[in-house]
Amino acid sequence: MTLTELRCTVQSLEINWNSMKNPKASLEDSLREVEAHNALQMEQHDWILLYLESQLGQPRAEGQRQAQEYKSLLNIKVKLEAEIATYHCLLEDGKDFNLGDAPDNSNSMQTIQKTTTDWIVDGKVVSETNTTKVLRH
Repeated sequence: MTLTELRCTVQSLEINWNSMKNPKASLEDSLREVEAHNALQMEQHDWILLYLESQLGQPRAEGQRQAQEYKSLLNIKVKLEAEIATYHCLLEDGKDFNLGDAPDNSNSMQTIQKTTTDWIVDGKVVSETNTTKVLRH
């Protein structure tokens, strides 16, 4: 091969190489855009998942609160039934009732504990959970 032919071959290869560089750079830019878009979508899905998990916790907490309230009401019902039965016995037996025989509930106390939990995303409240507990002493 002559020097002129070699120069033509080199020039042709440089043109080919330059023509391949542009699509490669364009494809790399597209890849970076797709990766950034996917990362943003993953972050959004993570926030949605956190929100939905918090929403699932609300019915569970509400069910637990209602179960506790039911237990408290059932306990009150049992105590009232026992008290009514005591009064029936007193009335049927004809005995004199003495206040010293009555159950002493003056020392019983209860505390009501209320808790509010807010989930805030981008400055907006996306979830709010309220729980109430009745504690007996």
